[in-house]
Amino acid sequence: MNKPLVVLHVFGSMDVGGAELRTIDLLRHLGPEGFEFHFATLSGREGVLRDEVSRLGGTIHPVRLNPAFPIVMWRLMRRERPAVLDSHVATFSGVLLLLGWLARIPLRIAHFRSDGDGHPDTLRRRQQRAVMLALVRRFATDIVGVSPSALTYGYRKSWMLDRRARVIPNGIPSFDESHSAASLRQTAGVPVDAPLVIHVGRPSPEKNRPHTVGVVHAMHERGVHAHLVLVGGSGADSCDVLREIERFNLGRFVHDLGVRTDAVDLISQADALLLTSVREGLPGVVLEAASAGTPVVSSALPGVAFIASSLPGIRCVGLDDPLEQWGEAVIAAIKQGREHTWRARARRGFDASPFSLGSSLAAHRALYRGER
Repeated sequence: MNKPLVVLHVFGSMDVGGAELRTIDLLRHLGPEGFEFHFATLSGREGVLRDEVSRLGGTIHPVRLNPAFPIVMWRLMRRERPAVLDSHVATFSGVLLLLGWLARIPLRIAHFRSDGDGHPDTLRRRQQRAVMLALVRRFATDIVGVSPSALTYGYRKSWMLDRRARVIPNGIPSFDESHSAASLRQTAGVPVDAPLVIHVGRPSPEKNRPHTVGVVHAMHERGVHAHLVLVGGSGADSCDVLREIERFNLGRFVHDLGVRTDAVDLISQADALLLTSVREGLPGVVLEAASAGTPVVSSALPGVAFIASSLPGIRCVGLDDPLEQWGEAVIAAIKQGREHTWRARARRGFDASPFSLGSSLAAHRALYRGER
């Protein structure tokens, strides 16, 4: 029996998020092929995906960021002896790669998944990034971005001159049309003939969820009485969302379903997906919508433009553009999605794209085996 190829991933925690879910997809398919996945979580806790990771044969190692962290992490690396270190923690990966070099891990990957780290651009933060990126340049054997912009803004603008750097998009499984899903309209109480727009995202400021309410108001102003379904739960922006609902008197038209585990099924039943984020890397929710053949209207972000260059039905609107323009884009998207056979053609196109799970699995096999 061949010895398993051990890969040590580093995350904050194994909670529900695009990077975490896509890595679990890799575990699900690569595990049976002889890849053994371990996860070091820097929050010191395992996360809500713990049981799924365990069920698929993965192992989580909580590690706290405290003065003992370097020693604890180095000992973990020496004990498990991974062939690959895949660090997903933005520029902080520099520290992990240094420790991986000291622990003699052969392949050390800095994995950039967003257009920046989300921290204020203070002098101290700039200095910290400079140090961390210097460590990345010195100790990484491979530098990966989920999109060109993730490398441009996460690593450096001249990343194409670094032979170690490459783009490996996240992969999404093909949409299972035979899956029996609960009726979104019935669950939310939306009439059968009413336009239905969905937003899927956590309740954090960078998702810009209050903007979605204004977009739906703009649609109403044009005589299109659309309903908006929010999926993602309550949190930091909930009061702002409620304030916008009251401002536009849309209480009957906005439905909050909270946290759900069937997001793709829900997206497939909507007339359009609305993404209003101010920052993303390669937004998985846009890929999920594309896999299901649901049209998308999104803020004009580099990662979304990257997806739109290969897939149909994705409209980009500037965050500074008037709400009327957003509303018009959503109305056009809904009309397109209701065209006969459009969704079926969009799904087939997705399965043949670089964003399919098959493409991602092939790229990660090569990456972890040290192949170029």
